[in-house]
Amino acid sequence: MQSVGWEEAWKRARGMLSGVTRRRCAASQPGVDLAVLDWGGQGELALLHHANGFCAATLAPVAQGLRDRYRVVSVDARGHGDSTPVEPGGDPSPYGWTTLVGDLRSAAHEILAITGRDQIALGIGHSLGGALSLAVAKQEPGLFEGLVLCDPVIPPPLTRNDPMARSGGRALAEATRRRRDRFPSRAEAFVHCRSRDLFAAFTPEALALYVGEGMRETMEGEIALKCDREVEASIFDGGGMLDLFENADRISPEVLFLHARRGNFRVEVYQEMAERMPRARVESLDAGHLFPMEEPERVLEAVAAMAESKCHPN
Repeated sequence: MQSVGWEEAWKRARGMLSGVTRRRCAASQPGVDLAVLDWGGQGELALLHHANGFCAATLAPVAQGLRDRYRVVSVDARGHGDSTPVEPGGDPSPYGWTTLVGDLRSAAHEILAITGRDQIALGIGHSLGGALSLAVAKQEPGLFEGLVLCDPVIPPPLTRNDPMARSGGRALAEATRRRRDRFPSRAEAFVHCRSRDLFAAFTPEALALYVGEGMRETMEGEIALKCDREVEASIFDGGGMLDLFENADRISPEVLFLHARRGNFRVEVYQEMAERMPRARVESLDAGHLFPMEEPERVLEAVAAMAESKCHPN
């Protein structure tokens, strides 16, 4: 990553949030609101959803590159960013994936009403956000016109015995529970994160957005993650309970799976999923799983190519 300090990186990052309207939308359960960043604009509606443990603002480099063509809106999942935190646990868990799908669907309809649109022209989902966007598209054909899914989490079909695939979520949950989540200051949090492999390739702006928007001040004067480690871990634990393969032929939008070759997911899973869908294809990138925060231009290039193909179909 470029050698840029906290103050300079945060200054640049704040510029990406210039003119943003902060809104709140009702989630799928009473008492839970989802925070929304609305970049405005007169174009067709684009709805962005982040990965587990991150927040809407970390996709600002992508949103910034889209705002001249789209009305860009980015959503915080419950327990992330400035959305309502809900205590994990219980049966069913408040962070079950079907619950998160319901949240996104509820927010999508409220955003359509706010913006005066009748369809979401472009959905962009990263990792968890990709899975949730795909699930919403299956539940409600016609809601999305197109989807760009950045290395989405696609669990194997519930009918398939694949213990290795399902154990991956448990390993991530265990690692999450051990992660450092408190720091003396944002500057020190920025330096610490920059030293970790997970964040090493982030652009300075994306990392500053993670620290500046994804962390909060505590009563003790420390800086802590807004997304509690147990929340993130609970979501990892529940990933195998969403079956996206069943009735995949109902998914009507044009869908582009962006597979990260240096990520953790097998391209064959995306290819199998795409074959079951009416209008889907897979493109592999020489990139890591977190490429929207490392190389946001990859996402923008994919969106531009999809728009070009729509204007000039073969």
